[in-house]
Amino acid sequence: MSLTRFLRFFAAITAAALLAGGAQAADDAQRQEAELVWAQRPIVTFRVPYNGADPPGRVARARARIAELEQRFLPLEFEEVPITITESGAPRPGIALRASDIVLFTLLTEDLEPGHTLNLQQTMAAARERLKSAVSASREQRRPDVIMRGILHAALATVVAGIALWLLLRAIGYMRQRLQIPDAPDAPQASVSLAAHGRMLLLRALQIAGAAVGFALVYAWLAYVLHKFPATMPISLRLGEMVWQTLANLGAGIAAAIPGLLTVALIMLFAEGLSRAARSAFRAVQSGRLAIPGVHRETAGATRRIVVFGIWVLAIVAAYPYIPGSGSGVFQGISVLIGAMVTLGSSGIANQIMSGLTLVYSRALKRGEHVIIGAPGNEVEGVVTEVGALATRIVTMRNQEATVPNAVVVGNPIRNFSRQSGEDGTLVSAKVTIGYDTPWRQVHAMLEEAARRTPGVRARPAPRVLQAALSDFYVEYELLVNIDRPLERLQIMSGLNANIQDVFNEYGVQIMSPHFLGQPADPVVVPRSRWHAAPATPPG
Repeated sequence: MSLTRFLRFFAAITAAALLAGGAQAADDAQRQEAELVWAQRPIVTFRVPYNGADPPGRVARARARIAELEQRFLPLEFEEVPITITESGAPRPGIALRASDIVLFTLLTEDLEPGHTLNLQQTMAAARERLKSAVSASREQRRPDVIMRGILHAALATVVAGIALWLLLRAIGYMRQRLQIPDAPDAPQASVSLAAHGRMLLLRALQIAGAAVGFALVYAWLAYVLHKFPATMPISLRLGEMVWQTLANLGAGIAAAIPGLLTVALIMLFAEGLSRAARSAFRAVQSGRLAIPGVHRETAGATRRIVVFGIWVLAIVAAYPYIPGSGSGVFQGISVLIGAMVTLGSSGIANQIMSGLTLVYSRALKRGEHVIIGAPGNEVEGVVTEVGALATRIVTMRNQEATVPNAVVVGNPIRNFSRQSGEDGTLVSAKVTIGYDTPWRQVHAMLEEAARRTPGVRARPAPRVLQAALSDFYVEYELLVNIDRPLERLQIMSGLNANIQDVFNEYGVQIMSPHFLGQPADPVVVPRSRWHAAPATPPG
């Protein structure tokens, strides 16, 4: 395409767009509306141009002629004159409103409200009565006696409203003193009783009610004062209509919401009954009073929580459409926002919950079991106190509570010392190395004697001794004992090791740790006479 053709094409497109824009502007001007208002009172609405003026221009002309009517103090005797407009070639009927020699405004058929049942004559008659009332009110407003009477009524209303507000503030202060609420309720206190919280909530409710009553008093005062002046009387009437319309809408909304609220209440009551039944059944399984196929005592608690959660989720889904306002865009937008926040922020929580369910339903851990979680060098050892939805709590040997996320527990090895022991308690062991010159039967007997002397070691099952290894210089013996209190394992093992040393010293048997390069001539033992000797004096 040549440059000349392109410029011609662009000019054609631009001209078409301008023509379309002009037509649209003319169409918008054709549809433009303007309302004639006098003395705060609506008179009539113009919707089409007439006599070279658009609807706002027609309003300006009408206001100028009504002002002339008032300046000349002409009588309020209006005459309706039928006319026929021949603009644009087609005859259009209309009615002109005249007062004496002044044509106030003209109403055309096109000015009628679309879909309205009133014809042109009825619409003009209603506009004439409204204009007569507005002009009368405007003239009344200029009378000094009317103004003085309005001022006196406004002053009296102001005094009454002020006294009522003062009494309201005094009543709130009196109730505050009676409730004995401190000036700083958020200040730290040693203990806050339930009654104090109740009084605080009651005070807040009284303050809200007092603010509502105060607002109603000011609103009523304003409406009353405006009603006492003819020029502002329509504003007062609109304020009253606004209140009644609001109350009517509120009442209609409450009445319309009652069936939905009753349905929601029935759904919630039904869900509560089902959840109570589920709780009772699974608690009976957990205590052993009831057997449900596929549900174990260890998993009954988690299954109960899942079932109850599912019941309430279904209840909320069923009740959602009946909640008042659930169909509004704001309610739906908030629901979408909350759903997005939960979806984006709960990925880690969902991982922990699923890991917790894996632990529960695999029955890998149980409360009261002695376990070690993790690889050597990075493990946690203790007694399980809780397998929660998000984490597992363990009390360590040093009486410290360790909280391990369920995902970490699932991803690491678990060594359970209590699962296979059953009612025999937790199995622990102690190792010693003894030379080959000591009969192994004597070593067995000495280790069993040390176990019998140690508090916390169970007599049944009896302590056992294993020969774990035959090394180059010594034999490795392992003493296996059972204890009832896993949390005291460190103290029990300390006592057991001390008794092992005492028994071997009593019988003159040398413990071969640390390693020796050569066999000493005499056994390396501590004689009984030195068991309780005073500590040596430090050198220097």
